Amino acid sequence: MRPRNLRGLCVLGWIVLWSLGCRAPQTLVATLPESTSTLTVRTRVEQPFYSARDGLTAVRLRLNLPDNFAPGERPSLGGGGTIRIVYAPEVDPRYPDSDFYAWPASQGWIGELLPGRVISQRFLSRYPNLDGITVRVGTYGADVGTGIGRLREDVSAIVREAPIAGREITALPGGGAVEVIGSREGWVRVRLTDGRVGYIDRASFADLPAPRRENWGELLLRLYREGEDVPLREARLSVQDLADESHVTFRFAPIPESYRAVFRFTIEAVGSAPGHAVTVWSDPQAETLVFRPTYATQVLAEASLDAGRWSGVEGTLEVRFSPIQPTRDVYLRLIVEAKERPLIVHWSMVRPPGNLPLASRDDPGIWGGLVFNARYSETVPIGWLVRTILVRAIRAIVSDPVLGIGYMLVTIGALGLLAWSWRKRGRRAVVS
Repeated sequence: MRPRNLRGLCVLGWIVLWSLGCRAPQTLVATLPESTSTLTVRTRVEQPFYSARDGLTAVRLRLNLPDNFAPGERPSLGGGGTIRIVYAPEVDPRYPDSDFYAWPASQGWIGELLPGRVISQRFLSRYPNLDGITVRVGTYGADVGTGIGRLREDVSAIVREAPIAGREITALPGGGAVEVIGSREGWVRVRLTDGRVGYIDRASFADLPAPRRENWGELLLRLYREGEDVPLREARLSVQDLADESHVTFRFAPIPESYRAVFRFTIEAVGSAPGHAVTVWSDPQAETLVFRPTYATQVLAEASLDAGRWSGVEGTLEVRFSPIQPTRDVYLRLIVEAKERPLIVHWSMVRPPGNLPLASRDDPGIWGGLVFNARYSETVPIGWLVRTILVRAIRAIVSDPVLGIGYMLVTIGALGLLAWSWRKRGRRAVVS
């Protein structure tokens, strides 16, 4: 073998080994989205997003720097503002109870929970610090009956489309009578004179129809690790304290190591009897309870904006912190708080991964996402990227033969031209 060919093979082998071992940093998105407008943050703004990688270590936020300061005010990048990162399991759509307000007709109650009947449910915990299980319960009207209720004289009752935060339908004057047809989430369901159904805060009533029944006993939840028979946690709820068609949470001491662990929980009634028992909501098609795990709040990172690094090219402020573990396959929440002065941050109609809108206390009408990016300490082999690109290219060529033939001809021609130029250069070097 000629020395020149041997050297070429050595160089090629070195390039292959380098590409397999070299690693590239990862970011949340490839490039920052275009700004739609700006948002003035006087208190705080929050942005939930899906994190696919581990080791979140920096956040880069697009904002406007102030161009003037009050007399005696010390210039600062972030005006004392802060950035925090927390888990956001409450927005994770991968649990059966993915919509607080949805009660679809395809789902339903499983019937009375009587002694001897045990409901079991297996699930994957996607976050650390598991501290509860939320389910939906029905009391069969044990908190509010049906009939005529009377509103308090001193208040105007707001009727909402849904309990708690539903859209306002109308307002009823104090002291009036209203038809009561049930309850949900502790709010009274009413039928208006025009036939519309809405919800009124229970505190707005001076008198309500008597409950249709009385329930007895407790609900007992036991939590197990997958494959174990000894309960890891237990929690109880008194059925007398439950409201009809409502979400209730069994609370227990947090489990720090619950990330990516598989658990099983059971629910049974203690002390109930036929006609004096509650029920729970399920999805018969998916063969699962409608439930959601809850997790203790944990601040993963907190940093001052004033310590960030400003980029005049992109108009961004990057805040760095120690790599967070774990952040793979979870939903996180970016919280930006203003302190000494308002912050002018950018938002876009292009939302970050997870497709969830920002939440602003100062301007709740925005449904876009903050313009930001995140950097991870986790890296990926360049060789893996090259292999992925080649595989996708091959699949595209196979699916379109004409494109494949054209691609091969162009590639062969380019390689032939390159080889010819190298050989010609070598000949010139020999002649000289």
